[in-house]
This record gives sequence, structure tokens and C-alpha cells, in this order.
Amino acid sequence: MINLFKLIISLLFFKIGIATAYADYSNLFIPQIKYEGGNSIPHPTAIDSLLGQVERRTSIETNRGLAQIALSHPNLYQYPFIYMAGSKEFEVLSANELQRLRNYLSYGGFLLVDDSSSNTNSKFDISVRKMIEGLFPQVPLKKISRDHSIFRSFYLINRVTGRKQVNSYLEGINIKGRTVLIYSANDLGGAWARDKLGQWAHNIIGGGSRQRQLAIRLGVNIIMYALTLDYKKDMVHLPIILERLKRHQLP
Repeated sequence: MINLFKLIISLLFFKIGIATAYADYSNLFIPQIKYEGGNSIPHPTAIDSLLGQVERRTSIETNRGLAQIALSHPNLYQYPFIYMAGSKEFEVLSANELQRLRNYLSYGGFLLVDDSSSNTNSKFDISVRKMIEGLFPQVPLKKISRDHSIFRSFYLINRVTGRKQVNSYLEGINIKGRTVLIYSANDLGGAWARDKLGQWAHNIIGGGSRQRQLAIRLGVNIIMYALTLDYKKDMVHLPIILERLKRHQLP
């Protein structure tokens, strides 16, 4: 089982070559989306911290080092997983940016969106919902049910949280039976981030260390789901996604 799992991971990773952030196909690197307006890196150490947890808890090798990527960047299609975070209103994406993100998600990529404001109906939340409405006008953002594979892709999870529990659920976009986008309003990155001394950068609001560990486990599960999909239930998706990504690495 372990060798098969490693094979699946290897097949789904891509050769990365943006700026100084380079990893071979066996290492996972997660860039952060760069956008105009707002603050696109509210927690600079969040992703690296989560990748450290992923490497420690699973058989996945990771490549760390914060890098941002614009949706217009030609290397966008080389990444299986991208991350978008913020706490403020941001500028509306251009038609070209929406098209490239739509293609990326439709051909096998995955996006995690994280509201770092820890507020209900934040300016970032409003901007995100407008973005998603323009991205998939015919596919509404929906609550993710508790029987979704994301809650058992590595850990068994029965609670959705983050630095603060704004919502007790995640939301997502599904395309042809595959969840391609997950949206969290709970500031997951705030629970993952560490300071320069390696200590937790932010206090947890409400649930203490247990809540932080649940947020880390949820992050691990999201990555595992994005890379393996429903591998415990159905392996048929893997060759389809691999073929799509080979054919559609657009300029």
C-alpha cells in the first residue's frame, strides 16, 4: 500500500521552476496566488509550516520557500495545488485571469482559499464570492458534506475549524464529481503559521492547542485529497486527471 501510495503521489507532482522555487516531480511545493489590492500574504510562514507537518506526518516529500504566482504566469499549470489567502477586499480578476484559473481547475488543478480576517462577511469574503461567481457562474459554492472524502483522506475529522471557528463547515466547488476549490472562512493559515523562532505566530481563539491540531490535520487532509482524490474509494480519476494536465498546459 505504501509503495502504491508513493507511486500515485509521484505521478501527480510536477516539475517546478518558478523564480528560485524549484522542486523535482517527487516534491510538493505550494505557491500562493498573487492578486492586486488587499494583502495576498497575510501569514508568510503558513504554507511552509503546513508542508513541514505534511512531511513529518506522511510519506510526502516537500519543497519549502514562500513564492507567489500570478494567474497569468506561464508556469501556473505546473502546480497541482495553489493557495489563496487574504483579509481585505481585492481587485476583481480580469477576464483572462478568470479564464486561466477556470482552465487550471477544470484540467486537474486544486485551489484552497482561506479568509484570514476571522470575521463573518468580511471584505475578503465578499471579494472571494464575487470571484467564484465569475469563475463558475453555473456552479454555485456549496457547503461540503461531512461524508466527503476530505474528512477521511488521512485523518478522520468531524470538526471544521481554524485559528477561529467562524463557520462550522467548508464550502467548495465541484466539477464532474471532483472538488476543485475549497473555501475556508476560519483562518487556517493563522493556525499553521510560526514566527522566526519557530513558535506559533498567533493565538487560537476559542479552542486552544486542540483546535490548532485539528486545523493542522484538516490542512493535511485537504492536501491529501487534492493529490489523491478519492483514492480509497475510486482510482479511475487518476489517469483522467494526468491526461488532462498533459494536454492542457496552456501558455
